[in-house]
Parts: sequence; structure tokens; C-alpha cells
Amino acid sequence: MKRAFAAGCVSLLLLGSAMPTAALTPTYTVTGTYRSSQYHKNIERITKTGDAAFDTVAAALSQLGYHEGNSKSDFNGKNSSGTKNYTEYNRAFGTIGGSYSYAWCAAFVSWCLEIAGAKDSAGGKFTSCTLWVERLQELGLYSTRASGYIPKAGDLIFFRSAGVTRASDHIGIVRYVKDGRVYTVEGNASNKVSARDYALSDTYIVGYGRPKYGGIPLKKTALALEDVSTGLYTVTHDFVNLRSAPSTSGTKLGSLSHGTLVEIKEIQNGWGRLDHNGKVAYISLDYADFTSPVFYTVTYTAKNAENLPPSQSYFSFEVGKADTQTPLREGFAFHHWRDAEGGIYAPGDPLPQGDLALTAVFEPLPVEEPPTAEGGALPEDGDTPPPVTPDAPGPSTPQPLPEQGTPQVPTNTERAAAEAGTVSGVLSAVAALWWYIKRFLIA
Repeated sequence: MKRAFAAGCVSLLLLGSAMPTAALTPTYTVTGTYRSSQYHKNIERITKTGDAAFDTVAAALSQLGYHEGNSKSDFNGKNSSGTKNYTEYNRAFGTIGGSYSYAWCAAFVSWCLEIAGAKDSAGGKFTSCTLWVERLQELGLYSTRASGYIPKAGDLIFFRSAGVTRASDHIGIVRYVKDGRVYTVEGNASNKVSARDYALSDTYIVGYGRPKYGGIPLKKTALALEDVSTGLYTVTHDFVNLRSAPSTSGTKLGSLSHGTLVEIKEIQNGWGRLDHNGKVAYISLDYADFTSPVFYTVTYTAKNAENLPPSQSYFSFEVGKADTQTPLREGFAFHHWRDAEGGIYAPGDPLPQGDLALTAVFEPLPVEEPPTAEGGALPEDGDTPPPVTPDAPGPSTPQPLPEQGTPQVPTNTERAAAEAGTVSGVLSAVAALWWYIKRFLIA
């Protein structure tokens, strides 16, 4: 009663009943130049999970590769040779000294927090790393590297270059920690949004901010979902090859550039399947990071029925199942759900990933026939018994018994039959005797 279920789904990961409701979207009016960019399209694809720390990292990864420009016309992030700090993130923050041309690493982090709905979680919005450190210290939300604190996804990471005397001169967002290294997303790193990593003991790191994120956290981090869950992945390497099969022996179909956001629909041995220009293609997930789940909606329809299940949404890392609530229709019994492609699902069956419209399939209930005499029903009092026809069995008519003392005289036919039977018996006996004489006496 079920169609093949797409690989790569994992069990329910939410602590509570939070469900995806929308994509991440800027809370301010973006510039027309940025709106036309791939980076704006990326941010609008990111699912708002309700885990503010998770969503902050996802927002940062969606901007990977964005490059600063030299004027307002460069707010689309495409000027790969720009050096004058013109960015959409500074524009969202506002001018300083009447200009958008200022160091933008802190403005980028502030922008990501705001996009994720967490702008107040770290003490406010800043363009100064030093002032931000001081504010976090006042709030008790700062830990130095020397304290041994191990950062978590969504933490702010502060750096100080050699020879700098102030508290910090650069900031980024922690993606995850693995094998003694901390992985980050940073704005204004080589004039663009970059993915980097450092040893936890690196003296370039001075400390970490610990925002007080709200929302319902997911049970697992993006790192735990890496390479096992379908969803949106960001290319974190310079490029990654597209292959026709999940192997390096597959035909090369092209490549994806740094920062490209793609939807991985299935995972096989570290390779992710995606749709590329109308064709199935695969990339090695060693060169891409899990960024955000996608969510799917299931709607239920039924003709002339009641008790219809409500529409439901679920994350791509969840196992979506057909609702166990079955619709009711007078004179019919519910049989199964069917999708537009003919897939059949019983209540509780796992569903394939993707938006689905499930239609109820019913079968008529049997019609109860009124009882009849032929069916064995007895007539009620006052009913006339059905007539007995010659072709149908009926009650037998008792035959009169002979009166006692009156002899029964056989007919001629009966006497002839009895005499014939006697003669036949005598002849059989004679034949048997003759055989015995010949066999044992004459021989």
C-alpha cells in the first residue's frame, strides 16, 4: 500500500511541535540591485525552522561568495574586484559619516541575526567588533578562547590581528566544531563572504559571544544532518563537479561555483542527487555543507466527504506519513489515498518527499437485500407460505399405512422378478460346483 520512499530521510528531530511556517526574508526594504541578485534568491529559499541559532548560520551560508563593491550599483555582490566596502549589509545598517563605505564584518553578522529573527539575542546591532565584545561582557555572554570554552553553532567568534591593541578587529559566525577546529562564515574576509576554519587553539581567536537565542531548538545540528539528510546544501569549496552518477567515474556534466545553493533530494554514499538543467546530476557532499531543510505540504481532498484531515507540512529530514484520520462519506467505505501519479497510500504509510495532493478513494458499501423465503427466512405470523411448484422441493405428502391384518398381495411383475432372481442364483451355484470338480477331482 505504498510507493517507494525517497532515501535520506531521518526520524523526527524536533523537541516540540514547531512546524515550518515561512522562508527567511529581510525585514527591511531591500535595494532593487540586491533583489535581482542570486543572494536574495538564496535567502528566500532558506526555511525558517524556528531554531534561531540554526537559522542565523543558514542565513550566513546563503550569502557565501557575496563580494563587496565600489558603489551603490554593486549591492548585488557581483563585483569580484570591488574594494570600497559597498554592501547590502551596510546599506541595511545605515550610513556612517554619510557613507556606506566602512568595514562590514560586524554589519554582516548583525544582518544575519536580524534575518533570523534574533537581532536582540546578542545585545543589539553593531558595526564595531570592540564595542560588541564590551556589550557581550556586560551581559555575561562572552567567553575568552583561553577559558577553554568550546563554541556552538550560531556563536559569534571574535578575532584580533597581530599588533592590534583594541579588543577585536574582526568577527564571524560559528558553523560548527569538528576534530579540534572551528568552522565559520565571515563577512569582509578577503572582501567577500567566506567560509573558513581555524584550530581552536589559534591565537588569532580572542573569544566567543554566546547569543541568547530564542525559539525551539532542533534536536540535531546541521553538522549531524550533514551527508545524511536531504535539503539545501551550499557549495563551500571553490567549485564542485556535477556527475551523471554518484561516483567520480560518472560523466562530468559541468560544475557548481563557490556559494551555490542547491536542493539535494537523495543521498547515496556521500553523493547528493539534484536536478540540473532538467537532468539528474550528483555532487560529492565533501564540498558542500548542509544549510537548511526544505519543507513540504500535504493536502487532502475527498468528494462529498466529511472529517477530512487538515493540510500538513513537514521538514525534509522528517518521515512524512499519510494521516490516520480517514474521511467519512455516506454509503461508502474509505479504501486508500491516491496521489496525482497513481501512488497509493494507506493511513500511516510513509510519503515521498515533495508537495503532495492526496485524494480519497472510496468503495460502495454492500446494499442489504430484504429477507426472502428462498434465503431461509421463515414467514412471520399472518404471512401466507409460498406455493410449492413442481420444480421446487416442497413438503412431502404422508402415504397411508396399510391396515393391520390386511395381506399385501404381490403383483405379477413382482412375482416374475423374484422367480428370475431365484433361477439366476441356482445357475451360479451349479457353475461354481462344476469348476471345483474339474480342478480338483477330474484332474
